[in-house]
Order: sequence, then C-alpha cells, then structure tokens
Amino acid sequence: MNRPKWLRPRIAQKRRRPGGRGADNRREEELHQAERESAATEPHGRRSFRQEMRAARLRQEEARKKAEEEALARRKVRLEAQAYINGQADSPEPETADPVREARRARMERQRSRRLGRKRTPEPGKEILAKGPKNRRRKPKRRLNRAKVALLVASAALLIASYVLLHQPWLAFGQLQVAGDTAVTLDEVKEMGDAAEPLNIFNLNRKKLLSSLHSDYRVEKADLTLGWPNILKVVITDRKPALYVAMEGGQYAKVDPSGHIIGLADGITGGDAPFVSGWHIDQADLGGVTEDDEIQGILKFLDQLDVDLKQRIVEIHVDENRSIRIYLHNGIPVILGSYENAQAKLKTFKAICQELETKKIKAQYIDLTYEKPYIKL
Repeated sequence: MNRPKWLRPRIAQKRRRPGGRGADNRREEELHQAERESAATEPHGRRSFRQEMRAARLRQEEARKKAEEEALARRKVRLEAQAYINGQADSPEPETADPVREARRARMERQRSRRLGRKRTPEPGKEILAKGPKNRRRKPKRRLNRAKVALLVASAALLIASYVLLHQPWLAFGQLQVAGDTAVTLDEVKEMGDAAEPLNIFNLNRKKLLSSLHSDYRVEKADLTLGWPNILKVVITDRKPALYVAMEGGQYAKVDPSGHIIGLADGITGGDAPFVSGWHIDQADLGGVTEDDEIQGILKFLDQLDVDLKQRIVEIHVDENRSIRIYLHNGIPVILGSYENAQAKLKTFKAICQELETKKIKAQYIDLTYEKPYIKL
C-alpha cells in the first residue's frame, strides 16, 4: 500500500525559511503543484483531503492578495484625489508602507511557518522587549501630592522655629543638678558652663563644662545625663585619698591612687587613708603628680589589695634603708622590705593578714623578707 505524499517522511530535505529571496517563486510553484495534483485525481475521480485543503488555502491566499491589491489601488486613487484638491497634483505624496498590511503579511508568514514545522519568528514589536531590562517600558513618574509637600514644609518650619525659640537667652527652661559624692558645688558648675540667669540648659556650654571638670584636681570622672522632664544632671566622682605623706616645708599632702595631690594641710586632717612615716616628698602644688619612686611603689602595692584589707592598714613606715613596714589596726607590724620585694610578697602578705584576723595570733612582728615568713612571738 503506497503512503500518500503528506505521510511520507521528509529526511535530508532542505527546509526553506519564509520570506526569503524566492518566496514569490515558491508560492507560484505551490500553486502549480496544487493544480497538477488537482488534475491527477484518484481512479474514481475524487481528490484526497490534503489536496482539497491545499487548494482551499491557495484560493484564500489568492483572494487575500487580490483584496490587498484592490485596497492599495483605492488608497492610491484617494491620495491622488487629495493631492489634486490641495493643489499638489504635480508632486504627489510618496508612497508609504501600510503598517496594517505589513503586520497581516508577517502574521500569515508565521502561520505558514508553524504549519510547516519551522522555527517561530518573534512578532514585530515584541523583539525589543525581549532583549533585556534596559528596553522595558518605563513606569510613569509619580507626581508629588501638594498636601504632602505642604505638610513637610510646615513640619520643617515648625522644627526650626522651636529650635530658635528654645535657645533664646531670655527663656528660662530646665534645671541643673549635681549628682554624686563630690565637693564641687552647683554654683561652681554653673560658672564652669557659662550658665547665666535665667537658666536655660540649651544655652549651657556643655563642652566647656566637661573640660573644666576634667581639669579640676578634685574630680576623677564627670559626665552629663538628662533627667525627666527637663533636668540636666552633672554626675561627678571625686578623687579618693590613698595616702597621707609629709612634704618639704612642713605640710602634709593627701595623695590619690594615681599620685595626684588632692589636698594640702598643716597636719593629717582625716583617718580615711594610712599615713606614711619616715619619708617625705618634694614640694608640689594642688593637682600635681608626685614622681617619688618610693611613694609610687607603695601606691601600686596598695592598689592590688582588697578594700577591707586596705582599711585595716593604719601606718606605713619607711626606714633609712627604704625598707617598708606596714602596721595593721591590731598593732602587729609586717616587714616587706623594698617596694620591689613587696610586689613579690603580695600573696603571702594577704594570707598572713587573713590568718591574723581569723586566729587572733599575737606576735611582735612578722618578717616577709625571707623565703618563708618569720613570725616573732
């Protein structure tokens, strides 16, 4: 049984792209092929279904071409009549391509190519959108709402006016407080910050205030915090004494743990720190730092002790050989030797002081200059 031509496999046949150089010739060949197939009918005088469909398709294409030619002729006559009416009969308007006709022709070519199994060509106008994000359709720009713009401008103007009003010198606003265990008074703080009357905390020179407080010999730390509702707190931490030591000239200096001289007096004014006997330092002013090695060594040793143990020390004696002897509140002296040896005997000193406190040992003195502690009973 012979297969019809439309069922025969097309192997190694060259496919032609639609719209090539011989597109019109191929249409004519298909028309002649359809005529030949219509002439060669089957033995009973009937044509196959494929022949009928091809003949109908060719008739439709011929009718479409004829309709396009008639429409083109009518358009040409209309353009010539319009040119004659406008007085441009000698220079007729040049022909322009009809976009509708071109689009219809491209669509017919795509349909024909799809039926023949050829690669689909993109539609005109969609190829540009498929190239990339650069050629995407731009979104319309949003227009600013006049009401929103007016609201923003009014808010900005209100903020500026509030700032200017709050910084006026005649406006009394806020309170100033001094917090912390300090000897600095409120009047001194106002003077350091150039605070005039009436008081306005927004006009207070905070940078100058902090700089003045940090340069004060009595102050160790200073900071500013805001309190509810309109309070500016000045938090001050004063320097605490660590030693009392004699100076040249007969005065006594109160020295903090960093070596700053925070007080000068003719005698020992308080018992909040131990007294250094048998030693004196050079003359210095308030706020100065002593550079005496012996005092600096003792301060470094005391800084490593607990608060309770430091409070139990009553006196620190330095003899002519620079040997340090510490007297506790129970009256028992502990010999440490030089301040370098005191750093090495720090753990032993802590253990001995704990034993003396818990076991109530009675001794004449305890010597830590040896390898092992020596207790003189």
